Amino acid sequence: MGTLTWPLFFLCLILGTALSVQWVLQRGRRQIIAAAVFLLAALAILLADHFIITQTKRVEANIYALAKAVEAANVDRCLSFFSQSDTPDRQLVQQAVGMVQIQGAIHITDLSIKMSSAESRAVSTFRATADVTYQNQTNRFPTRWELTWQREGNEWKVIRLRRLQLMGDQETNPLSAVD
Repeated sequence: MGTLTWPLFFLCLILGTALSVQWVLQRGRRQIIAAAVFLLAALAILLADHFIITQTKRVEANIYALAKAVEAANVDRCLSFFSQSDTPDRQLVQQAVGMVQIQGAIHITDLSIKMSSAESRAVSTFRATADVTYQNQTNRFPTRWELTWQREGNEWKVIRLRRLQLMGDQETNPLSAVD
């Protein structure tokens, strides 16, 4: 849900519940009508958030789909998220996916997406943690990433990939085992 959606949902839910309790105690017609209006508004907010697909949600979905492709070691699928013009990052992804094996799922946390005013560019930052096997050793591997996305037609494509240190915004080597 968006940053404004949750507060509105909970406000409507709380008011609807409070008016329902008041109706149970007083049996007034106005309370039940107001309660129904607020509870229906809360439901409408949930449905609108679920069915309205924003550009931010599309970028978010791409991040999770890219993580699934990395988990599956599907190089072609991984590359499909990158712009054809982003040759250095495409080569990096091809190399990285071939070097490691992901055990289980990649856990995405601290996801933030900043959309440009024209909604043609987006910058996403997130933490990705997974159990990674490299050279017959498996370790828990936390990382932090910044991906710059650009709309190419109806699709969002990565045009810049940066691995960030776990703390701060300093860039670090994308293939390094530590920050």
